[in-house]
Amino acid sequence: MPQTKTKPNQQQRKLRLSPRAALAIFVVIIIIVAAAIITIKVGQWKNDGARYARTLSEQIGVSPETAQKYARMTLENSSAHACVNMATENYEYMYESKKTVQVSGVTIPQWLILAGTSNNVITDVTYYDYRQLKKYGNGVETDAHVKHEGINTSMDPTAVQKYIGFPPLCTKYTTDSLVESYKYFYEDKNTGDTVSYTLHVTYKDGKAASAVEEENYFILSVLTMD
Repeated sequence: MPQTKTKPNQQQRKLRLSPRAALAIFVVIIIIVAAAIITIKVGQWKNDGARYARTLSEQIGVSPETAQKYARMTLENSSAHACVNMATENYEYMYESKKTVQVSGVTIPQWLILAGTSNNVITDVTYYDYRQLKKYGNGVETDAHVKHEGINTSMDPTAVQKYIGFPPLCTKYTTDSLVESYKYFYEDKNTGDTVSYTLHVTYKDGKAASAVEEENYFILSVLTMD
């Protein structure tokens, strides 16, 4: 007996997509994937100064000419900003952000990389994230004093940054150590005064070896003409 063709039920008919609908869904998926990739890349490139500094630090011990080729950057002999040149006159090589930020009414690069040299060989690399200084140069605002005693020898830079709660203002690489410097301020609840500190964390073999803080007395330079 010839078999009779059964009609697809309503649910089967709903699952069928027209070529146009299928193409539209495919395009939407491509857009979502592309947006996710772009978001990841933007996150990786957002602080490209730190990335350049890490790459350049891997070339400590070689000539600046060789190092900049490896790091895919062109080291300059001066800054586009006069105040930076005055502050870094002991450095022959530098690399700075094209984007700028204002600190205490002065325009400076968002970040700066300095390469120290001796006998035409890179001896150290220092990275400054000037965005950390904020508007008035006090650094990052916190709720209270950061207890540097909580930094111990089992902590690596990632753990220390997580403990402190914000990135360092300055990172210095040498042949055998890494030093991160954090600058922050807060309002003393007892006096109402603004208190500012700089915290220096030194690492050896990837672990915190010491944490030393110093209070910043900016007001002293304001009260006298010395």
